[in-house]
Amino acid sequence: MSSVTLTTPRLVLRNAHPDDADDVYHQISDWDVVKNLQMPPWPCTRDHAVEFASNASRYLIEYRGQLIGIISIEDHDNQDTLGYWIGKAFWGKGLMSEAVNELVEEHFDNPQAAPLFSGYAEDNVASWRIQEKTGFSKIGEELTHFVARDVKVKMIKTQLTREAFEKAMR
Repeated sequence: MSSVTLTTPRLVLRNAHPDDADDVYHQISDWDVVKNLQMPPWPCTRDHAVEFASNASRYLIEYRGQLIGIISIEDHDNQDTLGYWIGKAFWGKGLMSEAVNELVEEHFDNPQAAPLFSGYAEDNVASWRIQEKTGFSKIGEELTHFVARDVKVKMIKTQLTREAFEKAMR
């Protein structure tokens, strides 16, 4: 990812820096957030927040000058994969949909951009609503180990093509 800052009417998506760790920790150290993420353990420590904030491929999401979550498109198994989370205090305000649409639009601005993949825990209906509004479709499911829950969870796999995104944005 280049050091590009993306903006929407309400959000700034900017590169993460290690000094953002305290703000990341404040948002991610909540069971209701972490249980929906595959990798972070529970309890999520400040060291885990430093790791999240240090990953150069991720954008921090700011709303009214406050860090509220993280979003990224990363290569997983040779697939461009969208991942995201947002602090609980910001759920239900359309902020993550706004961030997803902005990052996906930037992705598909590249004429050679491959389809995007993502997924969500079966019990995380809000994540599916975000993806569905963006044009993602369900392509399968698998049992995936969620570290914080320490169990395998049914993960619904999704995919987004450029054509489906353009149709959803009309």
